Amino acid sequence: GAALAAPAGVPPVAPAGVATVAPAGPAVAADGAAIAGAIGGTTTLAAELGLLGTTTNGLLVNGSEGLLTSPPQCIMEDSFEYPGNDLAIVEQTDSPDSCCDLCASNPDCVGWSWGKIVGEEYSAQCFLKGRAPRGALFKVNNPSFVSGQPQRHHPFPVVQRPVGQSMFCWALMLPDTYEQVLLAFQYNVGASIFGCDEYAIYSKKRLQVAGQVFSLIVDSDLKCGKGGEFKTALNTDIFLVVWRRVVDDARYKLHDWTVKADPDCVFFPDRLRTLLNYHHEAPGGVYLNNCKLGMHGPLEVYSRNAVTRWVPSADTCKQHFQGLCNGDCLWGEDMFIDQCLSKVLKIQRDDEMKLLLEDHCKPPPGWQTCRGFPQVVAFHPYKTVLGYRTCMQNAGVVLPKAGVPVRVLNH
Repeated sequence: GAALAAPAGVPPVAPAGVATVAPAGPAVAADGAAIAGAIGGTTTLAAELGLLGTTTNGLLVNGSEGLLTSPPQCIMEDSFEYPGNDLAIVEQTDSPDSCCDLCASNPDCVGWSWGKIVGEEYSAQCFLKGRAPRGALFKVNNPSFVSGQPQRHHPFPVVQRPVGQSMFCWALMLPDTYEQVLLAFQYNVGASIFGCDEYAIYSKKRLQVAGQVFSLIVDSDLKCGKGGEFKTALNTDIFLVVWRRVVDDARYKLHDWTVKADPDCVFFPDRLRTLLNYHHEAPGGVYLNNCKLGMHGPLEVYSRNAVTRWVPSADTCKQHFQGLCNGDCLWGEDMFIDQCLSKVLKIQRDDEMKLLLEDHCKPPPGWQTCRGFPQVVAFHPYKTVLGYRTCMQNAGVVLPKAGVPVRVLNH
């Protein structure tokens, strides 16, 4: 058997309402109502991923020793999950031992996560993990899962971020456009959102973007007009629908920061982690302003508390600004969110001018080459794979084969 290791010294970060298995004693069962507010919030996310299933057995734990009955090849840890890098999803897997056996028998499988709570939407689901798009498994505290790796001569690397460094990154994709092509390229080289600790793609329909990455559906046709003083896209309502889906799914709660990155934004997550050492969570939340003219939308960075506060208050902000503007203010979503957070909700706004260089924010000469700006986190826009790849290479990135982490050189 193998010991069931609990996370040491760090309390699990999870949405309120997630039922947990007791460290000793019989199996624990919870119905759907008892775990309302768990990861995923509704059955929508599970349905889209094909994860709905039922089980009658909980996680069996030895009451005296806290040990799982496990074959020798299984090393497993309780209350951890490996998000992303999905190789396959096996429904109605009856135990973590069975999940580990499935992984150990598959040479492409480097790790697994098993949903342990009866009645929770990931219940009895076995997520087998592969080598793409990232060259390591990213480990997060989640009391709804047991995870592990098969014992092999060369175990796949596992990364767990220190407090304040974990990022949930997402993109909104217009289907059947250059955005889908760019996201597939980013997956293949482990770039942009696919270098974060967890990633998600939202769209108006379910599509296989790359590998086992499928878009999650939002209730919007993703169409908007242009207007206002600067003739910007009037896309506030579109993004509010997406942000509400982000909050309902609740995956962001497992991470310190939430990052929204446009598909045509060349984004380097490792550079952002360096900057996040200088920005810290506040009780009321914090977000980063990326431009002297006000926050711009290609790359937006919010702390967990900021997301938790502002998204449910979006309608309050809309009513406030409609009163000031005598109707619609004709703002894009980035200006709306910036004004909402800073002026109405009084959420801490940290200026961080190393976040973004783009054509709408008075960039320095030569910025479009992406060369000579080793601390800049993102460049925008690059709407072709050739342009995107060239920017990455000029920025010092060694483009890998799929499944190998992107390396950013300091030059």
